[in-house]
Amino acid sequence: MLKLVAIFRSSAGKKQTWSFANPDTNKTPAQIKGLLERIGPLKLFSKEGEDLFDTVETAMLVETTETILF
Repeated sequence: MLKLVAIFRSSAGKKQTWSFANPDTNKTPAQIKGLLERIGPLKLFSKEGEDLFDTVETAMLVETTETILF
């Protein structure tokens, strides 16, 4: 399974991880970064006055390989 994993900084400077399963692999890194940067200003996620996904720092595609043992 493939997923997009992005690391954000909250408005208080704490690390936050966000992931999305089965991302569109036809997008360029610049397009993905642009889309992730649009999340912060929306201020959709907050906790105790802190915006959790304020600034995107990095993103990666993570592929998980499952091996059935029995």
